Amino acid sequence: MAQQNGVVNSFIWKAGERILVQGVGLLVQVILARLLLPEDFACLAIINAIIGYLGIFVQSGLSIAVVQKKNLTEEDLKTLTGISLLVALILFAALYVLSPFISDYYNVGNITWPIRVMGVSLFLFSFNSIQSGLLMRRMQFRTIFMRSLLATPLSSIVGIVLAYAGCGIWALVAYSVTNILLTVVFMNMIPDLRLKIGFNRESAKELYSFCLKIIGTNLVSSGGDTIRTLTIGKKYNPNQLAFFDRGLTYSSLVTQVVNASLSSVLLPTFSRSQDDYNQLLSVARRSVGLSAFVIFPLLVFVAAAAEPLVGLVLTEKWLPCTIFLSVFCLMRIPGIIASIDKQVFYALGKSQIGLYFEICLLAANLVSLFVLLSKGPLAIAIGFTIVEYIGNIVLFFVASKVYNYSIKKRINDIGLPIINSLILFAVCYGVYYLHLSYIYTILLQLVLGLTVYIMFAYCVHDRNLNILKDIILRLCNK
Repeated sequence: MAQQNGVVNSFIWKAGERILVQGVGLLVQVILARLLLPEDFACLAIINAIIGYLGIFVQSGLSIAVVQKKNLTEEDLKTLTGISLLVALILFAALYVLSPFISDYYNVGNITWPIRVMGVSLFLFSFNSIQSGLLMRRMQFRTIFMRSLLATPLSSIVGIVLAYAGCGIWALVAYSVTNILLTVVFMNMIPDLRLKIGFNRESAKELYSFCLKIIGTNLVSSGGDTIRTLTIGKKYNPNQLAFFDRGLTYSSLVTQVVNASLSSVLLPTFSRSQDDYNQLLSVARRSVGLSAFVIFPLLVFVAAAAEPLVGLVLTEKWLPCTIFLSVFCLMRIPGIIASIDKQVFYALGKSQIGLYFEICLLAANLVSLFVLLSKGPLAIAIGFTIVEYIGNIVLFFVASKVYNYSIKKRINDIGLPIINSLILFAVCYGVYYLHLSYIYTILLQLVLGLTVYIMFAYCVHDRNLNILKDIILRLCNK
């Protein structure tokens, strides 16, 4: 019980940090979307797809390796820093040379220098991943929260000021680069987080035998998104890419809070319980149940209320992204649960399971993409969603074999939230037949949806309602 309470407290701080970052980020994205054109966000989608994918070579597995290794030494940290910075330098040089050709290939304007400036983030990714891993290892999530509290608002101001000045894509680039730069700067104000560069053959061999599996898994898992974005950017006009990308991005804001919080908190917790399967399963089940209870209805609500939300918040020029937002919110539901299983696999040293899973998922996504490419971006989004559901259900069966989290136990943990969320969706969707304005539609959907969801949970004695109530009371007492 003490360990589970520690998990909850750590999750609260990490979730608070993610909510702060994503909340301010969402506010900034809304302001920028109202000030800028869809074409600007199409440019950003292409740049982010490239930089994000290259960033995997630099940062993937670093924070996990720092948390997972039982006896972490100074030489280990120097080696991780040295190798990742060398990789960042090689990738940045290649990106600098190739950026004019990338700009010419995509007919969205001249993005040569925006790509080069965003490429500087590769060096910052390295420092941030290792520093975050050290804080995660020590369960110092309050420190991460405080650094984000400083960096996020400052970078937001930079982006908004440039957008008001009519800087277009440069406002988005400045916001992204300044955010990660300030985070690293503030982290370096803590003496024992100032990283040194070095190399040790034995450390490299031990650490990267683990990191390479994570890198491979993330390369494969991100490959589908990257190829999909770049293909749509070439095949269709910038507006269609922007609407597709915004729907995908906004739907991810909710899951990023949960996934980042769970992975940061649960990995060190699972790693300490890796020799006690009963304890590991107990923490995993508690995490799955609570995540489903909180996140399923939130994703379903956004899917049901997408049109008034987009029309009211982003203005009607962004209404075409409504359908993508709805589809992608529903798509992300199984991934919330699967993310917990992946952390268990990492803690048990079975990262190869995630790699094999992502390879199969990528293959299925590529087949879906090229079969549906001529049918339009919406067909691609639906195909993406179907593949995601099938793939994660398969992963649930794998988890039942690896650490005895059977399908029956899983259904018992998430069954009530699923049924309750379906009822919420029906209630929220029914509000449309009243033909109210955007603001009144959203308010009525929110009030009715929340009331129905809580009442149903209370009537069927969903234990997650009591767990959530205890967490809220604990927060109030503190």
